[in-house]
Parts: sequence; C-alpha cells; structure tokens
Amino acid sequence: MTTFAFPSITPTSSSFELVTNTKTFRSPITNAVQTSSRQGSLWKVGMSFNNLSGDDRSEMQAFLAKLNGQEHRFLLHDHSYTRRGVGFGTLTINGAGQSGANLVCSTTGTSITGYVKAGDYVSFNNELHMVTTDANSDASGNITIQIAPPIRKSTINNGSIDYTSPVNGVFMLASKSGWSNELAGLSSFSLDAVEDVLA
Repeated sequence: MTTFAFPSITPTSSSFELVTNTKTFRSPITNAVQTSSRQGSLWKVGMSFNNLSGDDRSEMQAFLAKLNGQEHRFLLHDHSYTRRGVGFGTLTINGAGQSGANLVCSTTGTSITGYVKAGDYVSFNNELHMVTTDANSDASGNITIQIAPPIRKSTINNGSIDYTSPVNGVFMLASKSGWSNELAGLSSFSLDAVEDVLA
C-alpha cells in the first residue's frame, strides 16, 4: 500500500461529513435514551470535478487508475477550508498516550490569543481533526486544543502537528469511482472517500 498526494485540481463541488461512531439505546419501559461514544469516528468526503480537459483530465484519470480501487491511500484536504487561527511557529504534541477530545500541545508561538480557532483543522498521527473551540497559547507556549473526532491512536510525545492550510488527512476510496466523457475531450469525475482509521 502506498500513500499518494492528491492531484492539484480543485473540485467543482465537495462535501465533508464527520461520521461519528455512536450508539444509542432507548428504554422500552421509560423511553429514556442512553448514548455511547466509541472510537472510530472518521471523515467522509464527496467530490465532483466537472468538465475537466487537457492535463487535468489526464492527471485525474491516471490518479484514479493508480489507486487501484481501495488498495492505495491518498492525502486530501478540505478544498473550501480557510484557516482562522493566527498562530505561528512549531506546534507539537505535549505528552505521550493522550486520548479523548483534548489535545495538549506545545508551541514556539507564546501568549497568542486565537492561536487556533473553531473550524480550523489540525492533523497528527495521520488523523484529521477539527478544532471545536478557540484556543490560546500561554506565556510558556502551552496550549490545549479541543478537537473532533476524538483521538484514535495513542499520541507520541513531541509528535508534529500540521495546522497550516492545507491540512491533509489520509483517505481511501469509499466506492468505485470513475468519469463520464463528453464531446471535445471533456470528462466529469465523481468520487467518494473515507478517512483511513488505521493509517
């Protein structure tokens, strides 16, 4: 299995969905609902590329062929994403073995209000996460970032965190993907992908 870079082609339209791994149980006696959150939440993406021609058309065709269905993986970001946070410098994981929805970090950018903001993306351990609450770095460069989905794999101390745009996750095709051909060498592409939780 190889992980490829996604072609530098912007989709005509795209959709991002956080597929949570929760289970609910409703009591047949009281009608009360209990909810359990489990690991394994992931991002699901749909993209359409309309009327590609020339190099873009050929590159996308070759890329889909190269993936060989679900054999290989690719790095992908949200093409509509605009970073809101103002943080700068190196951002690293502060502490091994972290889990849950709070990520403790260290940064060289100290005392910065709005280092990351709600809606920003961060990526580490080949996992793509969204920041859910604005976070500031303190005078020592410490920062705790609330994220969704929760951390899937145990963190490594001093592991690097990608937080500048674009922020990539590791994805795989969710189903067969292909293209339709039009006259004059135009092709339209549609593909669905899901984050690889084992990457």
